[in-house]
Amino acid sequence: MSVMLTLIARDVRRGYAGGGAGLVCGFFLLAVVLFPFAIGPDRAVLMRVGAGAIWVAALLAALLPVERLIAPDVESGWFDQIRVHGLSLPLVMALRIVAHWIAFAPPLMTAALVAGGLFGLEAGAIGRVEAGLLLGTPGLAALAVA
Repeated sequence: MSVMLTLIARDVRRGYAGGGAGLVCGFFLLAVVLFPFAIGPDRAVLMRVGAGAIWVAALLAALLPVERLIAPDVESGWFDQIRVHGLSLPLVMALRIVAHWIAFAPPLMTAALVAGGLFGLEAGAIGRVEAGLLLGTPGLAALAVA
């Protein structure tokens, strides 16, 4: 159990190192802020498509750090060392998904509150978007690690 927690803590630290969470939130907010320029300033339209735009931005933001999740460990031989120690790679990848989710989901969900306000979503709609992100971001983390 301590090995699993150590692996999760290692990957969460790597997720925050070098501004990883800031990069995800910055990209997410940039995509959300630019979205109204593409569809126009009509408040009714923005309220209607706001939740979908937040989800699209969340998907793109979750996939942003993909290159830094696996490639450095493959190049350094870290996965080979894991195999030598007898840990299963599917377990290690599941732990990697959990760590990626811990590193990117809370900041992204906080930024989604701001995004909901930018789209003029009502409190109930923002709550539904947040609940959906809470349930859906583990899947986005799995897409990023896969």
